[in-house]
Amino acid sequence: MNSYIPPRSKFWKVEGYVTYRRLWLDFCLSAFADEMRGAVLDLGGKRENKRGAFQPPEKLARSWQYINLDWETHPNIFADVARIPLQAESVDCILCTEVLEHLPDPQTCVDEIQRLLRNDGLVFVSTPFFYPVHADPYDFQRFTEDGLRHLFREFKSVEVYRMGGYAGVLGLLCELGIPGEEGNSLVSKFLRWVLKWISRLLCWLDLSAYSNENTNRQKFTTGYFLRAVR
Repeated sequence: MNSYIPPRSKFWKVEGYVTYRRLWLDFCLSAFADEMRGAVLDLGGKRENKRGAFQPPEKLARSWQYINLDWETHPNIFADVARIPLQAESVDCILCTEVLEHLPDPQTCVDEIQRLLRNDGLVFVSTPFFYPVHADPYDFQRFTEDGLRHLFREFKSVEVYRMGGYAGVLGLLCELGIPGEEGNSLVSKFLRWVLKWISRLLCWLDLSAYSNENTNRQKFTTGYFLRAVR
């Protein structure tokens, strides 16, 4: 993860463009896909109509089950991610992406993850940091690296990665601000076009500067990706 970053070429493709945060999430998941083996649980994941380009390596797993409280996502198990009806130490790998910020008590979910994982089991987590409010159905908090390490303090090994840097945050904010510029006037259309290309330029620059950012710039990120071993 430290030696490479997502490809810059995607930011000049008008068709099929993905958000900067989604590009990082797809990249992080793909980087660790070979470790998603055995009995796998995807907390809050969707079986159908998935976002992004990441394709779960379900063929590597003995089983791959989705946990969700939304019937429209067609989960394998309809359950709260803090109370999953499975035996303790019965799972080898857990994914929990873009979920913890929506929980009023995220520690209960982390404790449930720890209960379900076998010894040396893996969990992969992502959470936004610089990101707008996005209720699903609620949005309770954001996490720093310290906050995530505290949540997973009982795990034997915790790795946390930034998902983008300073220029990427600026680009993402421009990108996500495009829908706020409403209207069909020439001025509105021009502003949306300008925001789109400013966003893509900033994100492209971020992928060039990310590895060499100074300490002050490293305080900025779109979010974090965590890999922990029980």
